[in-house]
Amino acid sequence: MTQQVIDKKEAIYQAAIKLLNERGFHSTPMSLIAKEANVAAGTIYLYFKNKEEMLNKLYLEIKEKYSNSLMKGYLENMPVRDAFELVWRNSLDFKLKRGAEFSVMEQFKNSPFIKKVTVEEGFKIFSPIIKLVERAKREKIVKDYPDTIFHALFFAPVGELVKTHVLQKTEFTEEEKKLAFLGCWDAVKN
Repeated sequence: MTQQVIDKKEAIYQAAIKLLNERGFHSTPMSLIAKEANVAAGTIYLYFKNKEEMLNKLYLEIKEKYSNSLMKGYLENMPVRDAFELVWRNSLDFKLKRGAEFSVMEQFKNSPFIKKVTVEEGFKIFSPIIKLVERAKREKIVKDYPDTIFHALFFAPVGELVKTHVLQKTEFTEEEKKLAFLGCWDAVKN
């Protein structure tokens, strides 16, 4: 892929993120995304067959960025608890610093535009996290909850905390971060 293609696709993704946050899925036509991205309306169709394909690829792009950010600084030989705190804090940092992408990721959760195959591909992107959780279960450091329950207790609260702080326009203090992590950790640790 040439740099020009990468730049145009990134412009389209950024325009879509902005507009999806402002208008939602149903009120964001491809023509408006093209206009916001400063590309010709036909150009967008060189990269994507239709809106559904563009949204599915955007979903995976955001998931990839999120997954990569979660594992930043992770070493396989880290103590499990330290690894979980790192991943948890990385999740918090991503959601605080990349609020627009986080907000779109939240919209995707219940979107009829996202195909089952895309959701499955999204799970593959998170394989490093899945391996960490499996290791912790195998070593009996965390409870052997089904993945959906584990996620709801450990990872989902991060998003809820971020949404609360954003809505209330409050600073997330270091003390709050420590307390929140400990609450999530206590919910899953053995």
